[in-house]
Amino acid sequence: EALKYFRNQLTVYEQKEIFNYAELWFLGLEAKKIEVLPETQSNNCYDDEHGSYLKVLHDHIAYRYEVLEVIGKGSFGQVAKCLDHKTNELVALKIIRNKKRFHSQALVEVKILDALLKKDKDDTHNIIHMKEYFYFRNHFCISFELLGINLYELIKKNNFQGFSLSLIRHFTQGVLRCLQVLYQERIIHCDLKPENILLYHNGQGSVKVIDFGSSCYEHQR
Repeated sequence: EALKYFRNQLTVYEQKEIFNYAELWFLGLEAKKIEVLPETQSNNCYDDEHGSYLKVLHDHIAYRYEVLEVIGKGSFGQVAKCLDHKTNELVALKIIRNKKRFHSQALVEVKILDALLKKDKDDTHNIIHMKEYFYFRNHFCISFELLGINLYELIKKNNFQGFSLSLIRHFTQGVLRCLQVLYQERIIHCDLKPENILLYHNGQGSVKVIDFGSSCYEHQR
């Protein structure tokens, strides 16, 4: 049905790829799509030389997510702010680099996130919640709830003047609630820092711990 109406607005690659998807929520028809070149070495032109996905603003990810902007980058790949057209929610979509070692670590991350999600069903332990995970064009992707700025950015906005004792206490209590669950599950975060502690959008100074991409279980360290 989609091909019938939109064939001319999809790339040749998408006209074949689309059959792999049972549900189509967004096609990115207004985006300046990447045209696949024959005999290319960089994942059909979708990757840069480092294996990172070449995102196109307002194009789709998995015919569901609309790329709005890049909000984070790291050795693992990048994080994009996206609109999930299935749920009509804004999400943070982590797009892992197309390299075997990053794929392997992402699988460990998902296992840990899933275990933590089961322990934090009532969303009271200040842990980032994973929504979905999937492969798209050889990239492992994980979608998360979208949060606010991180503590380092907040400190910077405050001209490195520090915060009130009550606010520091509030932040610390939130982080400790997360660490309590990690301790119970024998999980080591391995990268706990202000950049990985994000504010909620609820305006009450609540925080959540993010980025379990370097995490492991105690017996695996």
